[in-house]
Amino acid sequence: MGTATVSSSGWRKGFEVEGADMAAGFLTGHGYGLRETDPVWEAIALHTSPGIAERRGVLAYLTRSGVGAGFGIGVDFVTDAQGEAIHMRYPRLNMVTALVDDIVRQAAHAPQAAVSYTVAGELTRERGGRGAPTTLELAATTSRWGA
Repeated sequence: MGTATVSSSGWRKGFEVEGADMAAGFLTGHGYGLRETDPVWEAIALHTSPGIAERRGVLAYLTRSGVGAGFGIGVDFVTDAQGEAIHMRYPRLNMVTALVDDIVRQAAHAPQAAVSYTVAGELTRERGGRGAPTTLELAATTSRWGA
């Protein structure tokens, strides 16, 4: 994750929109048009928006569900053996803390992208200047996959 960029309106973009822009740019650079890139952009931009992503089509629904699965949410259909095999092949590498660190780092460079009641804003507030664990990190330690 890089630092937040400034949109044409002068507003700094949050990590969801920056990630969506990066994905659309990647796809465009590989020859995909708006018809293919727009649903990807929307799915990534909305992945932290409960109740919205699920109503914006299959790709947005699956993207949000996939992110949730990374946190052990909605994975009752995965057996313990399957979960172990997945994580042996794709280790978690302290995923939750690494994600929170990147979001907080981005917010430090672009405070306007981390306003109250956004994911970035709340993680930054919870982490504070002292590196305290966030609610997300604490919850992850008790989730099915752990942190």
